[in-house]
Amino acid sequence: DFIVGMIYFDSNMCVGKQGLKHPMELWKTEDVLSVMEQCAVSAALVYSGWSKDYAPRYGNERLMKELQKNDRLYGCYTILPNLYGDFFDPDEMVRDIKEKGFVATKMFPGSHKFTPDERTMGYYYSALEKENIPLLVDSSEIGFSYAEHILERHPDLKLLLLGVGWGEERKIFPLLREYQNLYLDFSLLQTNYVIERMLQNYGADRFVFGSGMPKMSLGAARSLIDYAQISQGDKQKIAGGNLARLCGLPIPKLQKMKNDDIAKGAAEGKPISAFVFDSHTHILEEGGHCGGGYAMPNGDLEHMDALFTRMGVDQYCVAPWLGIWTDSEAGNEVMLDMVHKKPEKAVGYVLIDPNYVDDIELEASKYHLDHKVPGIKMFYGRTHVRYNDPVFDPWWKIANGNSLFALLDYGSYPGYLQDVEELALRYPNVSFFLDHAGRDFNGAISNARY
Repeated sequence: DFIVGMIYFDSNMCVGKQGLKHPMELWKTEDVLSVMEQCAVSAALVYSGWSKDYAPRYGNERLMKELQKNDRLYGCYTILPNLYGDFFDPDEMVRDIKEKGFVATKMFPGSHKFTPDERTMGYYYSALEKENIPLLVDSSEIGFSYAEHILERHPDLKLLLLGVGWGEERKIFPLLREYQNLYLDFSLLQTNYVIERMLQNYGADRFVFGSGMPKMSLGAARSLIDYAQISQGDKQKIAGGNLARLCGLPIPKLQKMKNDDIAKGAAEGKPISAFVFDSHTHILEEGGHCGGGYAMPNGDLEHMDALFTRMGVDQYCVAPWLGIWTDSEAGNEVMLDMVHKKPEKAVGYVLIDPNYVDDIELEASKYHLDHKVPGIKMFYGRTHVRYNDPVFDPWWKIANGNSLFALLDYGSYPGYLQDVEELALRYPNVSFFLDHAGRDFNGAISNARY
């Protein structure tokens, strides 16, 4: 057991059953608590899987029993408009929340098939606003227009919007600027340097730690904050202080970490002590801050190499976003410049878009043979050319003759794995990497079987 210095209070965690669960996915309260101990998360605000997937009243009652298993879990009460007699009126709802000792509420307009506008939910928002009870909602369940609708009409209601995703920064920033009662977690908002930019623009008081457990990784969510380049005071606000304040709770007690030295170092924001080789990075050209419409602040080699050093990443393969997304030829030149600037750390991937490159053999020879670049990167999503298309044969022959390695995007098109298997048999000297292969249990298992 280790003592680590940051107190974490998770805003976005579920316990209980839901349909369509993979056999390997966690759901039991005891399992969730065990992972919390591994990651030194002191407390969690939990909602009921039964509430979301089946019925709010039933699920809230089931959640009561789960909360009795450990005092580090705090209840998040699922609400619903009482249009069919299947829920409570607002005053009855408030009484039930207080009787159960829950400290926040959550709604699922999409899953529960109601419109979260003033006509449908206004009385509920007003009741929560009056009682100073925060309301949580997943971005996927509500959308930004309805979130603004609520924020505009209920300026004292503390609305915590969960799961805002990478690529939605330009939509959420204006709302943060306009509405001081809007709060966010970072369970899906994991843009490069996003925490630093958020704090620079809006301060630290409206952001909370959220993992999305058990669907998502608790440790990965924590590391986004542990490695952020912000003050320890601001880290503590985001890690647990802000959520405790929102819910009217004292700061939870510091939790010991039941893990190894590597995890302890990461929790302290120190470089990982083991050797780390990142096989899959997309770095921007010098001075770049966005690509493909996505915000990628400080995404160039200078800033990314500094981040890798801070985290303890010893080497990394580079496939510039320019080459992935729009211009493979220009991207290859950017890649070559990166390899020359960081020869001990950066390893290059060559990209070739056959829709633009007339002589694939010449382009492959230039980088693999003349410049000794050992990696191949293919991305069907931006070329719509299958990886075993005959147009790539000259490239694969060079790869096989020089024992190169190839990174191929998992799930880009139906039959992807069969194509990779065919290529692996035809070109036995090529090492194949399947990127994004562990994005979910089904994907990980199907890829591992190949």
